Amino acid sequence: MPDSLDSLPPEIRAQIEEIGEAVHSDSELDEKKISGYERVTKAKDQSFKLQTLVGAWQRQNKAERKLRQKVAWCILVALGIQIILVNTTFFLIGFGVIKAEENLAKIFILAVFAEIVAMVLIVLRYLFPRTGNEFLQLIKEL
Repeated sequence: MPDSLDSLPPEIRAQIEEIGEAVHSDSELDEKKISGYERVTKAKDQSFKLQTLVGAWQRQNKAERKLRQKVAWCILVALGIQIILVNTTFFLIGFGVIKAEENLAKIFILAVFAEIVAMVLIVLRYLFPRTGNEFLQLIKEL
């Protein structure tokens, strides 16, 4: 290569000498550098995917938690009002203000409390489900 530099003008020769030796992909050292760069780039890409996934999961969980909290409070308030009404009705029947047959009053009160228990179970089962391993499985696939 030095022979070919002699035929060039001095300005261009100086620029080429300033740049340095040519890079040859034949050398083992260059292949190690390239494979190391590939590993670093792959790790950065995977890290970015993971950060994006975790950020989206956090935002989704936060939004779901807020919605579940609102729905749970609405259901609890409705159940509280229902309990107050049933207790009031029970006392009004007991004091003779409302006339109802004894069996009808028993069935009414038992049915309302069964409904309240069922609503609490529905809230616990569907509004607050068990967290699965889907998110962890998705991270493992990355």
